[in-house]
Amino acid sequence: MALDSKNNIKSVFIVPDLAVTTATKMTPGSAGTGRIAVTDVSNNVLDATTVLSQSTIKIVKDRGASLPLQQVRLNIADIIAYSGACYQPATEQVSYIGFNGTTGSIATNNDTFYEIKLEHVPNSFAYGKRPANYKYGTYKSDGNATQEEIATGLVKSLIQNFKPNRTTDWKVKAELVNIGNPISILGGTTSFTFTQWSKVVTYIGTDPTNIAVNDYIKPSGTSLADAIYKVVSIDTATNTIILDTPFQGVTKTALTATLRVVPAGNIGASWGVMITGLKQKYDVNRWRQYDKVRFNPFINDAFVSGTVTTPVTTIAAFDGVGVYEQAANDEYISWGDEGQVFVDQVPPLFREQDANPDANYSVAILGWLNKLPSLIGAGENKGSAIFYIENSCANQGEELLTILDAWVTNAYPTILKVYGCNGTTPGVIGACCDVDCNP
Repeated sequence: MALDSKNNIKSVFIVPDLAVTTATKMTPGSAGTGRIAVTDVSNNVLDATTVLSQSTIKIVKDRGASLPLQQVRLNIADIIAYSGACYQPATEQVSYIGFNGTTGSIATNNDTFYEIKLEHVPNSFAYGKRPANYKYGTYKSDGNATQEEIATGLVKSLIQNFKPNRTTDWKVKAELVNIGNPISILGGTTSFTFTQWSKVVTYIGTDPTNIAVNDYIKPSGTSLADAIYKVVSIDTATNTIILDTPFQGVTKTALTATLRVVPAGNIGASWGVMITGLKQKYDVNRWRQYDKVRFNPFINDAFVSGTVTTPVTTIAAFDGVGVYEQAANDEYISWGDEGQVFVDQVPPLFREQDANPDANYSVAILGWLNKLPSLIGAGENKGSAIFYIENSCANQGEELLTILDAWVTNAYPTILKVYGCNGTTPGVIGACCDVDCNP
């Protein structure tokens, strides 16, 4: 990953959820670490009224009394774009073979070899040109094949074949889905603990009264599209339940009210295999290839029987908007090379980081273009000031956007302002906070 060029100059500000600064002049330590203000060229703090008389402003962030200010200078004549977007969470790819929560089933063929092939689709920027990488789930049906048997066999095969990948970046989880009606768990049990890659489930409280061997538990979600796990034994003396396949999700303790059970008598005829990409490891100081696991699922002819064609349904992965990894990537690169030719090196250079792994951000961008020749040759310089704003529906994030809206609109009345999710209130891209939206 090379450094920014003269045609891609980025200034990145992480805007924490802090109160608006009361400082009148920005100097190191004057406003408090993390405080951001819009100032004139002399670092005098401006508001939405005083900014209107300024052709040139600065965005200034206080990094503490012992560190220099982070700042960028912007000229209104250079501004060419102004836009923003609310935070939207990232999601993983989910592919269904057979029943997908609404429709579909698995064709049943006796004494037949079933194969699911998953082709990894790597991020070409992060990984370069690599040969195709495949993983398989396989199962040979018996002389009296059922959808449950075939789906369970394929899930167990996928789990086994992906075990070596648990510490790498190309990994998925495989689970069962069924059309059967889920019901609430009854009895005095208060919570269940599911441990990743373990068949043992522990519960607190008295024994559930409607969970029996051969029933299926839904550990995550209550819809027909959510995974189910078969119960093979129950030990009421130790408050444990043993599942047929290891729990594939992240270790969790769930309240009984959020879980469901599908009694053996409720199990429906339509089955499916749900394959979900797993979140990749990420360390901004060591690598910056934020990406989602993406894969192409293929099935063989065994899934076709007469008029039944097993559907393959895929819900695409989404990288998200304003997620931590994006903020951390941009922040890291924006600090420049600091003596390096490339920002990827061994050992890695550890940089100061304000991006918060636990925060969600709305994003605002001011694009600029300067057509003056540079000192090293003719041409234009262009870039952007990017603001990752935590909880922008309040405090200094909202203040920053209100001032920028006023400054840009004063010069360009028709320019696209950064609007809130209701489409009418400028200056509050985070009006929806953590709710998905398209301003």
